[in-house]
Amino acid sequence: MNYGRYEIIREIGRGSMGMVYLARDPQIGRDIALKVLRPDRVESEDFVRRFLREARAIGRMSHPNVVTVHDVGEDHGTVYIAMELLEGEPLNVYAAKRTLRLEDIAGIGAQIARCLDYAHGRGIVHRDVKPQNIIVSPDGTVKLTDFGIAHIEDPEAGSQTQAGEILGTPNYMSPEQVMGKKVDGRSDIFSLGVILYELASGTRPFKGADLASVFHAITSSEPEALDAMNPETRGAFSGIVMKCLAKDPAERFQTGSALARELGGFLAGRTSAPGAAPRPRHRRTIAAAAVVAVACLVLGGILLYRATVSKAPVETADLRVESVPEGAQVYVDGRFGGKTPARVKVSEGSHEVRLSMPGYYEWEAVVQAQRGSSTPLKVELVPSAE
Repeated sequence: MNYGRYEIIREIGRGSMGMVYLARDPQIGRDIALKVLRPDRVESEDFVRRFLREARAIGRMSHPNVVTVHDVGEDHGTVYIAMELLEGEPLNVYAAKRTLRLEDIAGIGAQIARCLDYAHGRGIVHRDVKPQNIIVSPDGTVKLTDFGIAHIEDPEAGSQTQAGEILGTPNYMSPEQVMGKKVDGRSDIFSLGVILYELASGTRPFKGADLASVFHAITSSEPEALDAMNPETRGAFSGIVMKCLAKDPAERFQTGSALARELGGFLAGRTSAPGAAPRPRHRRTIAAAAVVAVACLVLGGILLYRATVSKAPVETADLRVESVPEGAQVYVDGRFGGKTPARVKVSEGSHEVRLSMPGYYEWEAVVQAQRGSSTPLKVELVPSAE
């Protein structure tokens, strides 16, 4: 089977928006990753717009830490993106398999910070920086993927996400994302701070039993100091990470380059210290399940991750969705689930929830449903009128 001129070899990943295939470009004899939007998603202008937004965002960049887009096209009633075929593992899988020193973590962080600085300088805010969207190659180079919900500053781009929409992966969102406010590059720096904290401590700075409690922690709770979680980080490293996690964007690093410089200074101090030698670190476990990481390996432009479900999922839980005002349309994993207040049966795991109502901005998030439980979700919609 072909999409355009690209010969499909095999499927290598899938997610809520599409499939990724290992494919070959016969014109130049090169293997690529071909990302194809699911046929049922093509019917939604919103999904198509977000899918193509990724190609447009990456197409504006040429950076060693950004995945490369080769081509965009249409075939078989859908759209596809031909991308660089990446070698390596998502950061969460990579970290779970080995012991990372602080030097390793700082080096990874500096690469991502420089990449973000480059993107921000070109008017692109990623908005979904998380371990699953960072691929670590065998030589230690990192590649940032998944620009599907990136915000692109372009007056000719038409309508994009506006204040009131919540896009991203809950545990890595900035406070301004959670509150549906307009975001800039400092939001990505917050998300990177969450990753650095997690890598260095083995736990996330903001946790909760459900989506509401996670959001509350992000917006209202101060995380435990990193050096209290891992004394080895005491000093510069802990200070750098905690600055990234400031609630107020004005108190964070203002640019990726500023963060990269601080991480570089930390690395220089570690390598120049007399008698300094790498110290072993405890093995860290990243909370995201490995099956989610595999599904998200090269999917790139997916607005929210979800756990891979079985071929015949068993309904074992339900979501109780309320909104203010009532009457919003509820979509769970793209399927209509009624109007609020609504009770939607779901399988155990992660589910993409979207609320839509005329005159209000759309609301989106990922909700974790646990077996045999009823998960409450109450959303206050924001009017779209000025």
